[in-house]
Amino acid sequence: MKLTFRQIEPFVQSPDPAARVIVVYGPDQGLMTERAKTMCKTIVSDLNDPFNVATLSTDKIIEDPASFYDEANAQSMMGGDRLIIIKNGADSLSTILKEYLEEPSAGTLIVIEAGNLTPRSALRKLAESAKNAAAVPCYVDDERNLSQIIRDMCTHAGYNIDQNALQLFSSTLVGDRAIARNEIEKLLLYKGLPKGYEGFEGAPSSNRMGKISANDIYATSGDVRDWSMDKLTYAVGDGDLQTVHTIIDSLFRDQMAPIVLLRSMQNHFWRLYATNTKIKNGQDMQSAVKSLTPPLFFKVQDEFKRQLSRWPVTILESALDALNKAEMMTKKTGYDQESITKNCLIQLARYNPSRRRAG
Repeated sequence: MKLTFRQIEPFVQSPDPAARVIVVYGPDQGLMTERAKTMCKTIVSDLNDPFNVATLSTDKIIEDPASFYDEANAQSMMGGDRLIIIKNGADSLSTILKEYLEEPSAGTLIVIEAGNLTPRSALRKLAESAKNAAAVPCYVDDERNLSQIIRDMCTHAGYNIDQNALQLFSSTLVGDRAIARNEIEKLLLYKGLPKGYEGFEGAPSSNRMGKISANDIYATSGDVRDWSMDKLTYAVGDGDLQTVHTIIDSLFRDQMAPIVLLRSMQNHFWRLYATNTKIKNGQDMQSAVKSLTPPLFFKVQDEFKRQLSRWPVTILESALDALNKAEMMTKKTGYDQESITKNCLIQLARYNPSRRRAG
Protein backbone atom coordinates (compact mmCIF):
# COMPACT_ATOMS: atom_id res chain seq x y z
CA MET A 1 0.00 0.00 0.00
CA LYS A 2 1.13 3.49 -0.83
CA LEU A 3 0.56 6.07 1.90
CA THR A 4 -0.42 9.67 1.37
CA PHE A 5 1.32 12.38 3.39
CA ARG A 6 -1.59 12.58 5.84
CA GLN A 7 -1.60 8.81 6.35
CA ILE A 8 2.08 8.45 7.25
CA GLU A 9 2.13 9.51 10.91
CA PRO A 10 -1.09 7.68 11.89
CA PHE A 11 0.28 4.55 10.19
CA VAL A 12 3.62 4.86 12.01
CA GLN A 13 1.87 5.16 15.37
CA SER A 14 -0.49 2.26 14.62
CA PRO A 15 0.48 0.20 11.55
CA ASP A 16 -2.31 -1.41 9.54
CA PRO A 17 -2.43 -5.10 10.62
CA ALA A 18 -2.87 -6.06 6.97
CA ALA A 19 0.69 -4.95 6.25
CA ARG A 20 2.97 -7.89 7.07
CA VAL A 21 6.01 -6.28 5.42
CA ILE A 22 6.80 -2.58 5.89
CA VAL A 23 9.53 -0.87 3.88
CA VAL A 24 10.82 2.34 5.47
CA TYR A 25 12.82 4.43 3.02
CA GLY A 26 14.01 7.94 2.26
CA PRO A 27 16.96 10.33 2.43
CA ASP A 28 16.51 11.26 6.11
CA GLN A 29 18.37 8.50 7.95
CA GLY A 30 17.41 9.82 11.38
CA LEU A 31 13.71 9.98 10.55
CA MET A 32 13.83 6.54 8.96
CA THR A 33 15.39 5.02 12.09
CA GLU A 34 12.90 6.83 14.33
CA ARG A 35 9.84 5.71 12.38
CA ALA A 36 11.06 2.12 12.05
CA LYS A 37 11.68 1.94 15.80
CA THR A 38 8.22 3.36 16.58
CA MET A 39 6.51 0.76 14.38
CA CYS A 40 8.65 -2.07 15.73
CA LYS A 41 7.67 -1.19 19.29
CA THR A 42 3.99 -1.62 18.45
CA ILE A 43 4.83 -5.33 18.14
CA VAL A 44 7.57 -5.89 20.73
CA SER A 45 8.28 -3.40 23.51
CA ASP A 46 11.86 -4.59 24.01
CA LEU A 47 13.71 -4.63 20.69
CA ASN A 48 16.54 -6.58 22.31
CA ASP A 49 14.22 -9.48 23.11
CA PRO A 50 16.09 -12.53 21.72
CA PHE A 51 12.93 -14.66 21.59
CA ASN A 52 10.64 -12.32 19.65
CA VAL A 53 13.03 -10.11 17.65
CA ALA A 54 15.39 -11.14 14.87
CA THR A 55 17.68 -8.74 13.01
CA LEU A 56 18.78 -9.85 9.55
CA SER A 57 20.88 -8.33 6.80
CA THR A 58 20.02 -8.25 3.11
CA ASP A 59 23.23 -10.10 2.23
CA LYS A 60 22.44 -12.94 4.64
CA ILE A 61 18.91 -13.34 3.26
CA ILE A 62 20.14 -13.42 -0.35
CA GLU A 63 22.84 -15.92 0.59
CA ASP A 64 20.43 -18.19 2.47
CA PRO A 65 16.73 -17.53 1.64
CA ALA A 66 15.66 -20.67 3.54
CA SER A 67 16.85 -19.16 6.82
CA PHE A 68 14.67 -16.13 6.16
CA TYR A 69 11.57 -18.26 5.62
CA ASP A 70 12.37 -20.27 8.75
CA GLU A 71 12.69 -17.07 10.79
CA ALA A 72 9.57 -15.49 9.30
CA ASN A 73 7.41 -18.53 10.00
CA ALA A 74 8.79 -19.37 13.43
CA GLN A 75 6.46 -19.31 16.43
CA SER A 76 7.20 -17.19 19.48
CA MET A 77 8.52 -19.30 22.38
CA MET A 78 7.13 -16.80 24.89
CA GLY A 79 3.83 -16.06 23.14
CA GLY A 80 2.78 -12.97 21.21
CA ASP A 81 3.82 -11.69 17.80
CA ARG A 82 7.36 -11.76 16.45
CA LEU A 83 9.35 -9.07 14.72
CA ILE A 84 11.99 -9.27 11.99
CA ILE A 85 14.13 -6.18 11.33
CA ILE A 86 16.06 -6.08 8.05
CA LYS A 87 18.84 -3.53 7.78
CA ASN A 88 20.13 -2.02 4.51
CA GLY A 89 17.17 -3.26 2.49
CA ALA A 90 17.77 -3.38 -1.27
CA ASP A 91 16.02 -4.29 -4.51
CA SER A 92 17.66 -7.71 -4.40
CA LEU A 93 15.11 -8.62 -1.70
CA SER A 94 12.10 -7.99 -3.91
CA THR A 95 11.85 -11.47 -5.48
CA ILE A 96 12.05 -13.25 -2.12
CA LEU A 97 9.58 -10.87 -0.49
CA LYS A 98 7.13 -11.11 -3.39
CA GLU A 99 7.04 -14.87 -2.94
CA TYR A 100 6.75 -14.55 0.83
CA LEU A 101 3.83 -12.11 0.55
CA GLU A 102 1.80 -14.72 -1.29
CA GLU A 103 1.35 -16.44 2.09
CA PRO A 104 2.91 -14.35 4.88
CA SER A 105 2.94 -15.26 8.55
CA ALA A 106 0.07 -13.67 10.47
CA GLY A 107 2.20 -13.61 13.63
CA THR A 108 5.33 -11.91 12.27
CA LEU A 109 5.87 -8.33 11.19
CA ILE A 110 8.85 -7.59 8.92
CA VAL A 111 10.22 -4.04 9.02
CA ILE A 112 12.86 -3.12 6.43
CA GLU A 113 15.09 -0.04 6.65
CA ALA A 114 15.93 0.55 3.01
CA GLY A 115 17.60 3.93 2.61
CA ASN A 116 16.79 6.26 -0.26
CA LEU A 117 14.78 4.30 -2.86
CA THR A 118 13.87 5.85 -6.21
CA PRO A 119 10.35 5.50 -7.68
CA ARG A 120 11.82 2.85 -10.01
CA SER A 121 13.03 0.70 -7.11
CA ALA A 122 11.65 -2.84 -7.30
CA LEU A 123 11.45 -3.07 -3.49
CA ARG A 124 9.57 0.21 -3.20
CA LYS A 125 7.19 -0.73 -6.03
CA LEU A 126 6.44 -4.05 -4.35
CA ALA A 127 5.69 -2.42 -0.98
CA GLU A 128 3.49 0.24 -2.59
CA SER A 129 1.49 -2.15 -4.79
CA ALA A 130 0.98 -5.16 -2.49
CA LYS A 131 -2.17 -5.14 -0.35
CA ASN A 132 -0.36 -6.84 2.52
CA ALA A 133 2.73 -4.59 2.51
CA ALA A 134 3.36 -0.88 2.95
CA ALA A 135 5.94 1.71 1.98
CA VAL A 136 6.69 4.47 4.52
CA PRO A 137 8.62 7.42 3.01
CA CYS A 138 10.99 9.49 5.18
CA TYR A 139 11.88 12.68 3.39
CA VAL A 140 13.97 15.43 4.89
CA ASP A 141 11.88 17.44 7.32
CA ASP A 142 10.95 20.86 6.04
CA GLU A 143 11.09 23.83 8.40
CA ARG A 144 7.36 23.62 9.15
CA ASN A 145 7.65 20.04 10.43
CA LEU A 146 10.77 20.87 12.41
CA SER A 147 9.07 23.90 13.95
CA GLN A 148 6.34 21.64 15.33
CA ILE A 149 8.89 19.16 16.71
CA ILE A 150 10.88 21.98 18.35
CA ARG A 151 7.75 23.51 19.86
CA ASP A 152 6.51 20.17 21.19
CA MET A 153 9.83 19.24 22.78
CA CYS A 154 10.21 22.67 24.35
CA THR A 155 6.67 22.53 25.76
CA HIS A 156 7.26 19.07 27.25
CA ALA A 157 10.41 20.44 28.88
CA GLY A 158 8.54 23.39 30.38
CA TYR A 159 9.55 26.15 27.97
CA ASN A 160 7.85 28.47 25.51
CA ILE A 161 9.97 29.33 22.48
CA ASP A 162 9.26 32.68 20.83
CA GLN A 163 8.51 32.90 17.11
CA ASN A 164 11.82 34.50 16.08
CA ALA A 165 13.80 31.85 17.94
CA LEU A 166 11.62 29.10 16.46
CA GLN A 167 12.16 30.34 12.91
CA LEU A 168 15.90 30.72 13.42
CA PHE A 169 16.29 27.28 15.02
CA SER A 170 14.19 25.39 12.47
CA SER A 171 16.11 26.94 9.57
CA THR A 172 19.40 25.58 10.97
CA LEU A 173 18.21 22.03 11.65
CA VAL A 174 16.90 20.88 8.26
CA GLY A 175 18.66 17.70 7.20
CA ASP A 176 18.37 14.80 9.66
CA ARG A 177 15.72 14.11 12.30
CA ALA A 178 18.21 12.51 14.70
CA ILE A 179 20.60 15.47 14.48
CA ALA A 180 17.69 17.86 14.96
CA ARG A 181 16.53 16.10 18.13
CA ASN A 182 20.08 16.12 19.52
CA GLU A 183 20.34 19.87 18.91
CA ILE A 184 16.99 20.51 20.59
CA GLU A 185 18.02 18.43 23.59
CA LYS A 186 21.28 20.38 23.77
CA LEU A 187 19.32 23.64 23.83
CA LEU A 188 17.07 22.40 26.63
CA LEU A 189 20.01 21.16 28.67
CA TYR A 190 21.65 24.56 28.26
CA LYS A 191 18.51 26.25 29.57
CA GLY A 192 18.27 23.91 32.55
CA LEU A 193 15.31 21.61 32.99
CA PRO A 194 12.41 22.45 35.33
CA LYS A 195 12.08 20.49 38.56
CA GLY A 196 10.05 17.36 38.11
CA TYR A 197 11.11 16.88 34.49
CA GLU A 198 11.20 13.15 33.70
CA GLY A 199 12.76 12.96 30.25
CA PHE A 200 11.86 13.99 26.76
CA GLU A 201 9.01 11.50 26.51
CA GLY A 202 7.32 12.81 29.64
CA ALA A 203 6.09 16.18 30.84
CA PRO A 204 7.20 18.57 33.59
CA SER A 205 5.29 18.30 36.85
CA SER A 206 5.58 22.06 37.32
CA ASN A 207 3.37 24.48 35.41
CA ARG A 208 6.17 27.04 35.31
CA MET A 209 7.03 27.80 31.68
CA GLY A 210 10.44 29.25 30.93
CA LYS A 211 11.26 31.35 27.87
CA ILE A 212 13.58 30.55 24.97
CA SER A 213 14.77 33.43 22.81
CA ALA A 214 16.93 33.82 19.71
CA ASN A 215 19.90 34.57 22.00
CA ASP A 216 19.59 31.05 23.41
CA ILE A 217 19.74 29.63 19.89
CA TYR A 218 22.88 31.61 19.08
CA ALA A 219 24.47 30.47 22.35
CA THR A 220 23.93 26.76 21.67
CA SER A 221 24.02 26.44 17.88
CA GLY A 222 27.15 28.44 17.14
CA ASP A 223 28.17 30.32 14.03
CA VAL A 224 28.91 27.25 11.90
CA ARG A 225 25.35 25.87 11.85
CA ASP A 226 23.60 29.14 11.12
CA TRP A 227 25.04 32.00 9.10
CA SER A 228 27.85 30.06 7.42
CA MET A 229 25.31 27.57 6.08
CA ASP A 230 23.06 30.35 4.81
CA LYS A 231 26.00 32.05 3.14
CA LEU A 232 27.04 28.79 1.50
CA THR A 233 23.60 27.96 0.09
CA TYR A 234 23.15 31.43 -1.36
CA ALA A 235 26.72 31.49 -2.68
CA VAL A 236 26.04 28.24 -4.56
CA GLY A 237 22.78 29.66 -5.88
CA ASP A 238 24.55 32.85 -6.99
CA GLY A 239 27.43 30.97 -8.61
CA ASP A 240 29.96 32.70 -6.34
CA LEU A 241 32.71 30.09 -6.68
CA GLN A 242 35.28 31.85 -4.53
CA THR A 243 32.88 32.12 -1.58
CA VAL A 244 31.74 28.52 -2.06
CA HIS A 245 35.34 27.28 -1.86
CA THR A 246 36.12 29.41 1.19
CA ILE A 247 33.03 28.47 3.23
CA ILE A 248 33.15 24.75 2.44
CA ASP A 249 36.80 24.56 3.50
CA SER A 250 35.98 26.47 6.69
CA LEU A 251 33.02 24.23 7.54
CA PHE A 252 35.01 21.05 6.99
CA ARG A 253 37.82 22.38 9.21
CA ASP A 254 35.17 22.80 11.91
CA GLN A 255 34.15 19.14 11.47
CA MET A 256 30.85 19.86 9.73
CA ALA A 257 29.38 16.60 8.42
CA PRO A 258 29.19 16.58 4.59
CA ILE A 259 25.59 15.29 4.69
CA VAL A 260 24.50 18.46 6.51
CA LEU A 261 25.82 20.62 3.66
CA LEU A 262 24.03 18.53 1.05
CA ARG A 263 20.73 18.57 2.90
CA SER A 264 20.92 22.29 3.58
CA MET A 265 21.38 22.80 -0.15
CA GLN A 266 18.52 20.40 -0.88
CA ASN A 267 16.24 22.38 1.39
CA HIS A 268 17.19 25.68 -0.27
CA PHE A 269 16.61 24.34 -3.78
CA TRP A 270 13.33 22.69 -2.75
CA ARG A 271 12.09 26.08 -1.54
CA LEU A 272 13.16 27.66 -4.83
CA TYR A 273 11.48 24.80 -6.71
CA ALA A 274 8.21 25.09 -4.77
CA THR A 275 8.10 28.86 -5.26
CA ASN A 276 8.97 28.73 -8.94
CA THR A 277 6.34 26.05 -9.52
CA LYS A 278 3.69 28.34 -8.03
CA ILE A 279 4.89 31.20 -10.24
CA LYS A 280 4.82 28.90 -13.28
CA ASN A 281 1.21 28.05 -12.42
CA GLY A 282 0.19 31.70 -12.45
CA GLN A 283 0.90 33.02 -8.95
CA ASP A 284 2.81 36.29 -8.73
CA MET A 285 6.30 36.22 -7.22
CA GLN A 286 5.46 38.28 -4.14
CA SER A 287 2.59 36.10 -3.00
CA ALA A 288 4.46 32.90 -3.90
CA VAL A 289 7.40 33.94 -1.73
CA LYS A 290 5.10 35.00 1.09
CA SER A 291 3.42 31.59 1.06
CA LEU A 292 6.63 29.86 2.17
CA THR A 293 6.33 28.29 5.61
CA PRO A 294 8.14 29.27 7.72
CA PRO A 295 8.68 32.65 6.03
CA LEU A 296 12.04 33.78 4.71
CA PHE A 297 14.30 35.85 6.88
CA PHE A 298 13.97 39.45 5.74
CA LYS A 299 17.77 39.61 5.24
CA VAL A 300 17.68 36.99 2.45
CA GLN A 301 14.39 37.83 0.74
CA ASP A 302 16.00 39.90 -2.04
CA GLU A 303 18.63 37.22 -2.70
CA PHE A 304 15.98 34.52 -2.78
CA LYS A 305 13.87 36.46 -5.28
CA ARG A 306 16.90 37.07 -7.45
CA GLN A 307 17.73 33.38 -7.51
CA LEU A 308 14.19 32.49 -8.59
CA SER A 309 14.93 33.94 -12.02
CA ARG A 310 18.33 32.26 -12.18
CA TRP A 311 17.03 28.79 -11.34
CA PRO A 312 13.96 27.78 -13.41
CA VAL A 313 12.03 24.64 -12.54
CA THR A 314 13.71 22.38 -15.11
CA ILE A 315 17.22 23.28 -13.94
CA LEU A 316 16.20 22.92 -10.28
CA GLU A 317 15.00 19.40 -10.99
CA SER A 318 18.44 18.52 -12.36
CA ALA A 319 20.14 20.21 -9.41
CA LEU A 320 18.05 18.27 -6.89
CA ASP A 321 18.80 15.05 -8.74
CA ALA A 322 22.54 15.81 -8.56
CA LEU A 323 22.29 16.48 -4.80
CA ASN A 324 20.40 13.22 -4.28
CA LYS A 325 23.04 11.24 -6.18
CA ALA A 326 25.82 12.92 -4.21
CA GLU A 327 24.09 11.99 -0.94
CA MET A 328 23.80 8.37 -2.02
CA MET A 329 27.50 8.34 -2.89
CA THR A 330 28.47 9.67 0.54
CA LYS A 331 26.72 6.70 2.15
CA LYS A 332 28.88 4.16 0.33
CA THR A 333 31.98 2.90 2.04
CA GLY A 334 35.35 3.74 0.53
CA TYR A 335 34.28 7.12 -0.86
CA ASP A 336 35.63 10.48 0.26
CA GLN A 337 32.47 12.18 1.54
CA GLU A 338 34.01 15.65 1.75
CA SER A 339 35.33 15.53 -1.83
CA ILE A 340 32.01 14.26 -3.19
CA THR A 341 30.11 17.02 -1.37
CA LYS A 342 32.51 19.78 -2.36
CA ASN A 343 32.58 18.71 -6.01
CA CYS A 344 28.78 18.56 -6.14
CA LEU A 345 28.29 22.06 -4.72
CA ILE A 346 31.00 23.54 -6.92
CA GLN A 347 29.46 21.94 -10.01
CA LEU A 348 26.07 23.38 -9.05
CA ALA A 349 27.60 26.83 -8.70
CA ARG A 350 29.22 26.44 -12.12
CA TYR A 351 26.03 24.99 -13.59
CA ASN A 352 24.15 28.24 -12.94
CA PRO A 353 24.24 30.06 -16.30
CA SER A 354 23.79 33.40 -14.53
CA ARG A 355 26.64 32.93 -12.06
CA ARG A 356 28.86 35.87 -11.28
CA ARG A 357 32.53 35.05 -11.60
CA ALA A 358 34.51 35.70 -8.44
CA GLY A 359 37.93 37.26 -8.68
